[in-house]
Amino acid sequence: MTLEQKQCLLRYLGCYKGEIDGLWGEKSQKATIDFQRAYMKDTEVDGIFGAATEKRILEVVASGEEPKESANIDTAAPDWWQSIRYFTRSEFRCPCGRCGGFPVEPEKTLVTLADMVREHFGAPATVSSGVRCQAHNDELPGSARNSYHVRGKAMDFRVLGVPGARLLSYVKTLPVHYAYQIHGSDFVHMDVK
Repeated sequence: MTLEQKQCLLRYLGCYKGEIDGLWGEKSQKATIDFQRAYMKDTEVDGIFGAATEKRILEVVASGEEPKESANIDTAAPDWWQSIRYFTRSEFRCPCGRCGGFPVEPEKTLVTLADMVREHFGAPATVSSGVRCQAHNDELPGSARNSYHVRGKAMDFRVLGVPGARLLSYVKTLPVHYAYQIHGSDFVHMDVK
């Protein structure tokens, strides 16, 4: 499959908005991540349009399944999201399924810092927890009642291939309020004032 064909399929599914030019840059990689997040398992989200992604995109197109709304298209998103290169608003959604996903908007400062982290390491990042409604937050074991997640000021994330200790070390060089490695995993909690 040529790069142009990959871009065409990603565009058909609403993930890619760039030119069909065969140049595989940031827009193509971000579109690949959006497709993988929408149609593949979380463990398969790596931003690489390899054999597994090619197989899955052909299955989706051949099935006649209606394209899902791209994570890049969000009419409720504030304008500042357009300046964010590596993350989409939907990645920060509360996963409870009861609150509509955004009881509060993620803080611009938080998302901007996350973008800087992603840029620094040059690898895809996965958000495991962004905004939480109070009900969902209260259901999570060990979560503080006054969690910064409930205020849109915190996120838990990892960067593919980056050990948690190394990620935390870099995050602590940024103007964050608080950061820690989550239970020895490669995920890091980061919050802002």
